[in-house]
Amino acid sequence: MNTLAKRIHNIAPDPVHVTFADDSTATFEMQSAEFFQEEFQGVATPLDGDREHRIVAGGSDTDEVVVGRERDDGGFEEVGEIVAVEPAE
Repeated sequence: MNTLAKRIHNIAPDPVHVTFADDSTATFEMQSAEFFQEEFQGVATPLDGDREHRIVAGGSDTDEVVVGRERDDGGFEEVGEIVAVEPAE
């Protein structure tokens, strides 16, 4: 099970502060955080924004947890890869 995804799951529904691979950060209000066997999916909104974001991890064969932001024309665009997770203060 992905360690970062498990941490997000354990913190939710409380806000989650994440650090991306490029050292940028964001704090998300979690609407949902669920595991489907080894795969993880979370739905969240940044505290400073209004667009829905998806947080996904592909299971035990990858350590990546990525965030995608909803686009105006539908679908999602990748925001970045999460490298650290902590409860928001």
